[in-house]
Amino acid sequence: MPFAVLILAGGIGKRIKSKKIKVLHLLMGKPIIQWVIETAKSLSPDSILIIHGKKGKEIEDLFPEVEYALQPKPLGTADAVKMGLKGIKEEKGDILILSADVPLLSQKTVKRLIEFHRDNDYEATILTFTPKTPFGYGRIIRKGNEITAIIEEKDASEEQKRISEVNGGIYIFSLPILRKTIESVNTNNVQKEYYLPDAISIIRKKGGKMGALETDTPSELQGINTRADLSRVTETLRKRKIEQLQEEGITILMPDTVYIEPQVKIDNDSIIYPNVVITGNTIIGSDCVIYPFIHLENKKIPDGSKIKSGG
Repeated sequence: MPFAVLILAGGIGKRIKSKKIKVLHLLMGKPIIQWVIETAKSLSPDSILIIHGKKGKEIEDLFPEVEYALQPKPLGTADAVKMGLKGIKEEKGDILILSADVPLLSQKTVKRLIEFHRDNDYEATILTFTPKTPFGYGRIIRKGNEITAIIEEKDASEEQKRISEVNGGIYIFSLPILRKTIESVNTNNVQKEYYLPDAISIIRKKGGKMGALETDTPSELQGINTRADLSRVTETLRKRKIEQLQEEGITILMPDTVYIEPQVKIDNDSIIYPNVVITGNTIIGSDCVIYPFIHLENKKIPDGSKIKSGG
């Protein structure tokens, strides 16, 4: 079955307060959007298309291997999808919609969403989660495994605001159904924007089957809107890398003081002391000792080496 991926990268990103496009800020040595592109590629889709705003040429220059479309004005997620669909060549099959600022989403979770969607023959399925505080998220209105509507925070009643399950912003649609439905989405809401979740309600009103899969790893849906968000996601990935290395037989003393990027490779029985930074494509052999206050970037360290500050 044909399968396309659309990545939404058209947001202005005002809250990060930067001249640089938000999704090009570095996260553990890679642009935020690169994490999403790599997840998309791991699914082996027929096509990947990124929808961006006016400064999107900067994204195109970094990732020329995927397709692109322009959203001239930031009029909402449904408008972005409408612009993106013009560049999607597939007419049949499914389309997965990802957010360029949600880098922690794993291949495993996305595959589970796709299988749930196809096994139940849904016309659209969304990934949901239950955060500690649902404020600001679109609330999920359910009937069993199926959704009847998604209500945005600013349009929700007091009763609807008490719902804890929310929209994770990750969708999979039947491509032909989405092409038809997107034309019917309007701006009848407080923000006067074209909301993609409104497509869910439209499909439902026409008798379509709409699924909602709640993830058991809500941390994967942490989006990046501010510098504080960037720090939190960085810390999640840093801990993940440290734990991976420890499982592989690396001793890391006082791990909370050590920063190691995902591409770094270290062979077993090496020891990493506190206050060490290891970045880029650094490769460290086995039985090495990296002493405190060392920064290794794109280095190759032979087996048995002892690296000390100052010599």
